[in-house]
Amino acid sequence: MRRLAVGSLAFVASLATITVLPVYASPSPEAVPVETDSVEVELGSVEDPAPAADVQEGTTDPVAGVPDTAPVLTVTETDVASFSLVGVTWAFDPAVTDVLVQVRVQEGDGDWGGWTEVAIEDAEQESGADVGTEVRGGTAPLWTGPSTGVEAELVTRSGAAPTDVQLTLIDPGTSDADTNLGDPEIQDTADAALAMPAIHSRAQWGADERLRTWDPEYAPTLRAATLHHTAETNDYTAAVVPEYLRGMYRYHAVTRGWGDIGYNVIVDKFGRLWEGRSGGLASTVVGAHAGGFNTGTFGVSIMGNYDTTGVPQAAIEAVVQVIAWKFSLYNVNPYGTTVMTSGGGSTARYTAGTRVTLPTVFGHRDSGLTACPGRYGYARLPEIRDRVAWVLANSLTPQITQRYDSDAGLRALLGAKTAYEQEAAGVTWQPYQGGALFFSPATGVKLVRGGVLTAYQRAGGPAVLGAPTAEERALPDGRGVVAEFQYGAVYWTPTTAGQVVKGAIRSHWNSLGGPTGALGYPVASEALARDGVGALTAFEGGTVMWSPATGPVVVRGGIRGSYEASGRETGPLGYPTTGEEALPGGAGVVQHFQRGDLYWTAARYGALLYGGIRTTWTALGGGTGPLGYPAGNEAGTADGVGRVQEFASGAIYWSPWTGAFPVRGGVRTAWAAEGAEAGPAGYPTTAEQPAGDGRGAVQQFERGSIHWSTTTGARLVRGAVRTLYLASGGPTGPLGYPTRGETDTAVRGGRVQQFEKGAIYWSAATGARVVRGDIGTAFDAAGGVTGVLGLPTAEATATGPGGTGRVQTFQGGSIYWTAADGAHVVRGAIGTVYTASGAAGGPLGFPTSGERSTANGSGAVQSFENGEIHWSAATGAHVLRGDIATAHRAAGGVSGVLGLPTSEATATGAGGTGRVQTFQGGSIYWTAADGAHVVRGGIGAAYSAAGGAGGRLGFPTGDETATSGGAEQRFQGGTITWTAGTGRTAVSYR
Repeated sequence: MRRLAVGSLAFVASLATITVLPVYASPSPEAVPVETDSVEVELGSVEDPAPAADVQEGTTDPVAGVPDTAPVLTVTETDVASFSLVGVTWAFDPAVTDVLVQVRVQEGDGDWGGWTEVAIEDAEQESGADVGTEVRGGTAPLWTGPSTGVEAELVTRSGAAPTDVQLTLIDPGTSDADTNLGDPEIQDTADAALAMPAIHSRAQWGADERLRTWDPEYAPTLRAATLHHTAETNDYTAAVVPEYLRGMYRYHAVTRGWGDIGYNVIVDKFGRLWEGRSGGLASTVVGAHAGGFNTGTFGVSIMGNYDTTGVPQAAIEAVVQVIAWKFSLYNVNPYGTTVMTSGGGSTARYTAGTRVTLPTVFGHRDSGLTACPGRYGYARLPEIRDRVAWVLANSLTPQITQRYDSDAGLRALLGAKTAYEQEAAGVTWQPYQGGALFFSPATGVKLVRGGVLTAYQRAGGPAVLGAPTAEERALPDGRGVVAEFQYGAVYWTPTTAGQVVKGAIRSHWNSLGGPTGALGYPVASEALARDGVGALTAFEGGTVMWSPATGPVVVRGGIRGSYEASGRETGPLGYPTTGEEALPGGAGVVQHFQRGDLYWTAARYGALLYGGIRTTWTALGGGTGPLGYPAGNEAGTADGVGRVQEFASGAIYWSPWTGAFPVRGGVRTAWAAEGAEAGPAGYPTTAEQPAGDGRGAVQQFERGSIHWSTTTGARLVRGAVRTLYLASGGPTGPLGYPTRGETDTAVRGGRVQQFEKGAIYWSAATGARVVRGDIGTAFDAAGGVTGVLGLPTAEATATGPGGTGRVQTFQGGSIYWTAADGAHVVRGAIGTVYTASGAAGGPLGFPTSGERSTANGSGAVQSFENGEIHWSAATGAHVLRGDIATAHRAAGGVSGVLGLPTSEATATGAGGTGRVQTFQGGSIYWTAADGAHVVRGGIGAAYSAAGGAGGRLGFPTGDETATSGGAEQRFQGGTITWTAGTGRTAVSYR
């Protein structure tokens, strides 16, 4: 006899959730799924009958309690396709509770049978079950046998009336296997307790599994059995039982919407057992057989109506055998009681949430408002309990009995039995007050007790560890004991309790000295790892982790704590691949894992390294590289996008698009001051690198670069400023290293960044421009951006003859430079005239001074290599150069009689052979032969009247000279005299 676990052992409860699949023999002839069919006839309701239905006064066959005038919903269908089972259903409504239905059918010969009252079936599907179909209220199915006509009547005796009433006619189909079933296919079950009674399978009665619309649900354990009757006819033959079951199955699963047949097992009046609800007979499948009390109960229903006749003894014995077998699986006492919480329901006896104490073998009427299992069936419950108890009590293993009976000391130790003999995985055991005796043919009878027994039970007992192979023995250290089992061992001490060690973990632990080694005793039993792949056992001095890929490896101390905190094998590291290893120079220890490492150093007691950060750190030399050992765990960056890990001398930052790069020292300080990854620079895209000049370093970021030297520190350069800076050579170019970060200019909406040898200015209007050297000095001296020049609009470029000088333009002017004269600003009206004259490439050459006030304070003047430009508000700006400029200076310049020029020098005289330039106080005429001479005052007026240089007088050949009576001035064609007293002038020609 093969058995499956029962009893009070803790591990048995866990087995209750394991579906034990039936073991089938090969049937002959082969049973096949039988297709069933059904027809729904619409009746509507008393208030709104369907076209095929009618409403009459009173029932055709008088029924007690129904007045003759009561409105009765009725329908008659004749000459329909053959059917063998009927039922009446309606839209589910918990308020509909008192409905009477009676049915009569017409046989093939045309004769009508008598009226049969069909009971309301309250075994609704468990509350909340998802069966994928509409659950309907209704009657029990009525087996009619082959019929071709039907008449049904429905009346509401009290309360709410049903709506959407339907009459269902079911054809259960036929099969050659129905009359030649052979032996029951389910004759034993893997790991069965008592011998399982022979049960006909669903396949044998032709269940069409396509009708099922749900996945089986399972209760945590089994606590009771519920007895039912089907409340149908008792007049059926053995041959039609498969059809009967198929019709019931279709009605429950499809018509009522329960997803499957309601009962776990059905018993016919001949004492045959039939598999009902799918999901495994040895398991805890939740049925639809006792509304509100489906979970944790096993529903057994006897086919027939046992309110009208007695139950055949063969059926009672079959009920006893199947309940005894189920109770042996889950250690249920047939004389006991259990407290259950009602799930409620329209016909449940108790409202939802009510706690009810019920016998472990109870009738359906004990939990629901029903007569089920009929008065004759209900009366047999005491007999059934007695028979179940007898069957359980008389299942004994002689080897266990012999050892117990033959050893008085053992009997004194164990005391009395506490449960029935039980079995699992081929191991039989008997629980006692002081322990249990276990037996298997391979190991014999062994005692297991105390903390060892508790641990054995908790670990799953025989199903996991097999049978005990050696009884408890004391260990040499005097601290604990060990008991051996087929697939492991249990170690126990007063401080650690009993714990299971087995397999590869136990072998590795033993190789390290077992309980007397560094790991000590186990403090937790071997358990499945969180990922469902590996296993682990915790010991006093560490944990042994095991996986198929890595084998057993010890994790201990602080590294174990950090590993646990990281999520262990389900965290970023995976399983350990090596034990702890010492770091160079006594810096600490490291342990390697599948996807990373764990470091224990003075800087950080347990730091994880993994992923891209670990790869970068290793490439940099690891702990002996520039970053040193980790000083923290990887964490999210402030922007919520990337990751960062701190090290002794820096950090590594990672983002999905840049990868991982170190940031350290002054570069990191500057980067952090700018907002780090959330600032304008973004994430690093390279490691720090030498700048190329031997003085400093540079590190590139997403949107900028940070340049560092010992003298300037680290500064971020970005945007258009950076583009120009790098184009100019970066740190190795003329600007050198940045000395400040980029800032707003005081005015003009620009940005500026200072470098060792210059600056770069930027604005949206002008772009980015370098200003440096003497030009930069001159720019600063002119007030920089806040001065007259504003922002630069171009780079400094070569200018002048042969490119000997340089010029840079600004919003308010230009700065010109030569090695000889330095840098000078040229701007305003003077700058306009200078540019118009050809600037440095024109006759004036480069400026030799900046713009300055004239000596008389009336204007401004700027000197150039070959002349000057004078300006005043009254006269504008004009060039003075050559002999004319010399003559002007000789006449006292702007402070003399001439004052400021009022025009440029222009050609004049016959054929334009000379030049003239006008001033506030006169003019200067020039020819190559006579040089430059001032003509002014009364003489000047007379000269102009005589036609100037174009008249007979021609050009002056000398300056005005004093005479005794006034003054005179000689010209090419004559002389002009001026008398002081009269102011008169006289022209004399040659």
